[in-house]
Amino acid sequence: MNTWLRLGCFLTGWNSKILVQCSEASYKHLKKYTAALLILMILWGFTGFCFAQRYVQAPLWGCILSSLIFITIIVQIERQIILTIGTSKVGFVFRLFIAIIMAVLGSAILDQVIFGEDIKRKMVEITDKQVTELLPVRLKVIDDKLMELQHNIDSLDRMNLVLNDEIAKEPTSRIVSTSTTYKNVLQEDGTYKKIPETNVSVTHVPNPKIKQVETNNVNLDRFRKQQDEYTIKKMEMEKDLRTELSNNVGFLEELHAMLELLASRTEALIFYCIIFSFLISLELFVVASKMSDKKCDYDMIVEHQLNVKATALGELVRNMNKNQD
Repeated sequence: MNTWLRLGCFLTGWNSKILVQCSEASYKHLKKYTAALLILMILWGFTGFCFAQRYVQAPLWGCILSSLIFITIIVQIERQIILTIGTSKVGFVFRLFIAIIMAVLGSAILDQVIFGEDIKRKMVEITDKQVTELLPVRLKVIDDKLMELQHNIDSLDRMNLVLNDEIAKEPTSRIVSTSTTYKNVLQEDGTYKKIPETNVSVTHVPNPKIKQVETNNVNLDRFRKQQDEYTIKKMEMEKDLRTELSNNVGFLEELHAMLELLASRTEALIFYCIIFSFLISLELFVVASKMSDKKCDYDMIVEHQLNVKATALGELVRNMNKNQD
């Protein structure tokens, strides 16, 4: 058995020991299934790589891992059809449902890659609309903050005017302190008597309101600095908002842009329908082959082995029932 057939057995799940007993018809079936699987593997491997690179911003190894995961999923799905003994209408309907879902997902991802430049231009229009909607809200927040800062600045300015007038009238404050000492005074009878003496001292210190003015000036400088920052932020708000919206474009945003593009451009809609039809045709390629082709001897051998086993098990059950009777 050559390498191509071994690869086919690995991908489809066919048993190589059974295959060597079969005719050329089974080999052709295997080659056909293998070719269909390889087409789907290449397609979904590319889709998984693009999805991880474009929307997850994964590194190279992450993109490769995503591609392998997509390939593994599609191979396992196709095996459900290839390894089914006989044909099943329920299985066909279920596979058709999966095919439609996968075709929609695949065409959405691939079209966003193919229509990349057109979507970028459409995203500019969408960004303009979003800026028009969001800019007044952002500016109102900044204006409210500027009003609050201006109110604080005006309050401190008025307070400083009052304090400076009071300081001008009384630049220093008088602090009066008293102390009592006792002095021995000689009396007429020759004895000493302690006579209290009160000493009054006056100290001039800077008006304490000067410190409060200095504190207010520090707060004024801080508020004015914040006011300048918010003023600059207000002037650059439109540019910053546009940059923010442009740098945070996800899958859904581009999908929305693509839907708008399809709705406004007939040629884009036609091309999308072509890709969708191509993908769903590829998805149903294996199941269509399974439903339309006649049984090959590989299928017959597998069915024969199943029937032989079922007959043997049935005979064993009957013998056991007789022994029990």
